[in-house]
Amino acid sequence: MTSTQSKKALIREAGAGDPERLSLVANATFLETFSGLIDGDALVVHCAKAHAPARFGDLLAAGARAWLAEIDGAPIGYALLTEPELDAARDGDVELKKIYLLSRFHGSGIARQLFDAALAGAQGNTRLVLGVKDDNRRAIAFYAKQGFKQIATRRFDVGGILYDDVVLARDLERTLPHE
Repeated sequence: MTSTQSKKALIREAGAGDPERLSLVANATFLETFSGLIDGDALVVHCAKAHAPARFGDLLAAGARAWLAEIDGAPIGYALLTEPELDAARDGDVELKKIYLLSRFHGSGIARQLFDAALAGAQGNTRLVLGVKDDNRRAIAFYAKQGFKQIATRRFDVGGILYDDVVLARDLERTLPHE
C-alpha cells in the first residue's frame, strides 16, 4: 500500500466556498473516465460548460447538495444531488447527478462513502434516480449492488454529441423522526 492509499479520505458536504474544488475534481474525473470513449472536442466543450465553477455555485445556491472526498485537502471525488432533470423522474424524486472518484482510489471504499453521504442527503424523498452511460459496466454494477433498477433509457448530450444512458432508480426508505 502506498502512503497516498493509506491516508484516510475526508468526506464532507460542500459549501458556498467550494465551487472551484468541485469544478477541478469534476473535470479531472470526467476526463479520466471518458477520454478515449467520447469525442475529445465534445469532452472539452462539456467540461467548460457543465463543470465551470459558476455552474457549481449556481447549483448550490439553488439548493443542490454536494459532497467532496478529499485527502490532505485535495479533492479526489464528489457526489452531487439535484432536482431531477430526467424525463422518467416523478414527484418526490431527487437525482444523483454526479458521483465520480479518481480511478487510483477505486476499490478503496471512498465511492461507497460518497454514495452513503448522498443517500443520507436524499432522505425525505421518495426515490433516488440517475443516468449512467449504457456501457459503463463498472458504474452500473455498483448501482445494482445498491438496489437500483433500470426504469428507462435516454440520450445524453456531451458537447453536442448524443450518447446513450440508462436511467436507474432506487426507492428510498422513509424514516420517521424520533419522538
